[in-house]
Amino acid sequence: MSRNLSNICVAAALALVVTAVGAPQTLAAQPCGIHDALAKTLKTKYQETRRILGIINARNVMEIFMSPQGTWTVVVTDTSGTSCITAAGEGWQEIPIVTAGLDS
Repeated sequence: MSRNLSNICVAAALALVVTAVGAPQTLAAQPCGIHDALAKTLKTKYQETRRILGIINARNVMEIFMSPQGTWTVVVTDTSGTSCITAAGEGWQEIPIVTAGLDS
């Protein structure tokens, strides 16, 4: 349960960041392509699979792809099926969220 809550909080925070930065169309320098091809490349080249999905707005969805080795990629896809990589990195860690007054 706490892992799901953690994933939801991370997705919500990243959605806010992506929304503040702009939609994929405004990120011209970012690699973009057809969603299925991009997901296949992340799987074969980096062993990353989709672990988190969140709705940004009526036209965009954000996904976080992660590998067992800790690499991660944030992909934003619009309603036309165009996906853009908006961030990527290493060392992904899932840290449990502790809420005051509640036992885990």
